[in-house]
Amino acid sequence: MKKGITLLCSALLLCGMSAVIGNAQDAAQETPAAPAAEQTQPAAEAEKAAPAPVAKDPQTVLAKVNGEDILQQNIDKMMNMFVLPQFKQQNPDKEMSAEDRQQAEKNVLDRLVTQAVLLQAAKKLNITPDAEELAKRVEQMKTQQPDISEEDWNMLVTNEMLIQKVIQQEVVAKVTVADEEMQTFYDEQKDRFREPEQVRASHILIGVAQDAKPEEKEAAKKKADDVLAQVKEGKDFAELAKANSTCPSKEQGGDLGFFPRGAMVKPFEDVAFAMQEGQTSDIVETQFGYHIIKLTEKKAERDVPLEEVKDQLKDGLTKQKTNTEV
Repeated sequence: MKKGITLLCSALLLCGMSAVIGNAQDAAQETPAAPAAEQTQPAAEAEKAAPAPVAKDPQTVLAKVNGEDILQQNIDKMMNMFVLPQFKQQNPDKEMSAEDRQQAEKNVLDRLVTQAVLLQAAKKLNITPDAEELAKRVEQMKTQQPDISEEDWNMLVTNEMLIQKVIQQEVVAKVTVADEEMQTFYDEQKDRFREPEQVRASHILIGVAQDAKPEEKEAAKKKADDVLAQVKEGKDFAELAKANSTCPSKEQGGDLGFFPRGAMVKPFEDVAFAMQEGQTSDIVETQFGYHIIKLTEKKAERDVPLEEVKDQLKDGLTKQKTNTEV
């Protein structure tokens, strides 16, 4: 028998395993309790635990990829390192059913086959991982999952890096997206490129709790009035925000950036969208306290031109084609 694949999983192979575990978790939660043993069954026999799964020969060849063996032991290690621990974490009082385990092992095998093809391609192309980057990533993974040995992490991360390089060099670099494709996608998905009306505003918040005592609310309102008077006197709004506001936005001089309708509480939104650029509001009360709003810019609803989203479109369509090729 030829030497089996020693690497048992990589980040690429883990893609989709969460779905398998999730399905198993759902099945575990929905599985009804077993019926009580009949009275004629001997008590000792009734108390026996369910038989353990029949052990499989770890050297059984499950697939061959250009002469390279994928063994049962490869599947077992993948299951033990990742799939079963994650399932147990999500279902502490359940065991994975035989049916779900069979499906999980099939998914692992499929991914190991894919991995083998890509790693063989990396070898033919003389692709090697960057040693410094490899060491750095191994250390990161050891911190996240210290129960997996450094040797295993070295193998896992090495192969992940090789696979990424193969995909980048042999697939991504060769994928092309024509202008016509972007135009077609843009035309068919017009709603996705409609930008709603937006405003950009700054504010000064004098915060007070909803359940605050009347005298606390009165003191907060008085402070807000005092700050508003300073705004009307022409003092710098951003500096007043930094000195008085209780909102984290004070670090940016109260700037909240652009926001559409529905992003802010309604009393704040109603005032902000009714204002003109450069205008400052009177005191606006919300559940957070007392606001002074300054509107700095308005954007009307519009259809975003293709030219503005061309780069994002190209990236998205490139990724779609890459996934299809892989």
